[in-house]
Amino acid sequence: MKSLTFALLLALAATLPAAAGTLRLTGNKSVTVEVTLADSVVSPGATIDLAMKFTPVEGIHINLQPPLDFKADTASQVPLSGGLVLPKGSPYLNTSAPVVQRFTIPKDAKPGRLTLKGTLIYFYCSDKDGWCSKYKQAVELSLTVRR
Repeated sequence: MKSLTFALLLALAATLPAAAGTLRLTGNKSVTVEVTLADSVVSPGATIDLAMKFTPVEGIHINLQPPLDFKADTASQVPLSGGLVLPKGSPYLNTSAPVVQRFTIPKDAKPGRLTLKGTLIYFYCSDKDGWCSKYKQAVELSLTVRR
């Protein structure tokens, strides 16, 4: 019974927005993405960076063409500020450094919680088997706006 209760709590926790910090996205069995929000408490008008560190399994790479993309969800309370900043690498993503997406907290943001929501889109390929696949990963993090 304790095992079932614990499993249900874990399942419920997976559906809630993560608090600011680090979120490990494991939906893709070939690529894990660790998403880190540098600041969990921010001021109105501040610019914050969301760092995304890709870790593909052996034999998999992340393509730069078609390009990686991060699309803000219409329900996101935090708008994008520019495009993705990629580490140098060609023709594949250099996975030794994170990909960064910048966001700007609205100047009129009221103190309290804000939700940053979006979709990370990338293409990953198998070196050995010669296939490629598009992957869309939902990202949702919460942060706090201070007075």
